[in-house]
Amino acid sequence: MITFSMDNRSIAVEKGTTVLKAAQANGIEIPTLCASDALTPYGACRLCVVEVEKAGKRSIQASCSLAVEEGMIVRTQSARVIERRQLVLELLLARCPEVKVIQDLAREYNVADKAPQWTRQNETCILCGLCVRACAEVVGANAIQFAGSGASRVVASAFDKKADDCVACGSCVFVCPTGHVKKIDLKKPRVTSHEDAPIDGPVREIINWKVSQPLKLCKKCKNPFAPANQLEKIQKQFYMMPQVVDLCPTCRTYPQVDKEKCLGCGSCMESCPVGAIELDDRGGYDKNAQIYKQNCMACHTCEYMCPVLAIGS
Repeated sequence: MITFSMDNRSIAVEKGTTVLKAAQANGIEIPTLCASDALTPYGACRLCVVEVEKAGKRSIQASCSLAVEEGMIVRTQSARVIERRQLVLELLLARCPEVKVIQDLAREYNVADKAPQWTRQNETCILCGLCVRACAEVVGANAIQFAGSGASRVVASAFDKKADDCVACGSCVFVCPTGHVKKIDLKKPRVTSHEDAPIDGPVREIINWKVSQPLKLCKKCKNPFAPANQLEKIQKQFYMMPQVVDLCPTCRTYPQVDKEKCLGCGSCMESCPVGAIELDDRGGYDKNAQIYKQNCMACHTCEYMCPVLAIGS
């Protein structure tokens, strides 16, 4: 464990923990617009800066990418920190004056009326990079990237044309802190389609990347539920049987654990492709598998791997 000081509090965390994570775990608020638990630290927005003192020397650093060190002294609300955050918010407010999350932070730091507007009309992208990193690190599609430099820097698909590698999963929409990236599910395509294979039927369109992907219909309820390309990618990635992606989440049958039969051996936990199973360990031989439905894909791999048939539908 590493022990350090944050805002005059002694805090102990595991080695490798970032200052931002340590603060969040101990109820200390540090604003951020570019950090995500699912992605590697990037330090783009610079709102999470803190003042760090080591060996008598002080510096301003981004807390999302700074690992704690033994004896480190961190100040999250010093005058220098507040001044840096105010400067960043003035720039963000000047770029995106109509974005609510920035307006709220600007009011909190008393800069709401200080920033002149110099951006393009209706700009909502703050170039935090969350969408780019989610597409690369989580989805593995690399369908979008930064383009240009300076004031002309943007997030776009290659050559600002239709993103052929996009599977329309919506991860970029989910992580976007300002609502800049937008998706819409329609009965008929509106934005674009493959010239050699026009899409007919329900589609998901990611407006920003000029993408239109067909939605798969659930074989049971016949409702569209996810882009077909995304389901195909997941199926190949996790070696799932085809029938797993034929049903929507509502119609899937999720595995259940018979705790009377469960040995707590952990075979199901080790074989789960998405980490949806943990062992409820109460000490000794009192162990049972616990399935978290919110993470479960209903692939039933755990059911097939259980040596005592303690998991069923």
